[in-house]
Amino acid sequence: MSEARLLSLVARYPHPVALGRHVRDGSVFGALRVLEARGLVTKRRGLYRLTRRGNGELAIGRAVARLLALDLHRPTDRR
Repeated sequence: MSEARLLSLVARYPHPVALGRHVRDGSVFGALRVLEARGLVTKRRGLYRLTRRGNGELAIGRAVARLLALDLHRPTDRR
């Protein structure tokens, strides 16, 4: 699972049980620990939350995905 996808899921489902329901892969919690070590996610009161840096990374990931989607739908120049 990509980092941007996991950040998006944490933003939407901060509770670990809800995350577990939406991600069938059991390694998601290992990946969350990695994101926590990188300063993108924090866990307080049993809920995962994005840090300011995590929100920025998520915004960049969404912008890149949007640009790629626009580029794929643009007609090619056939000369």
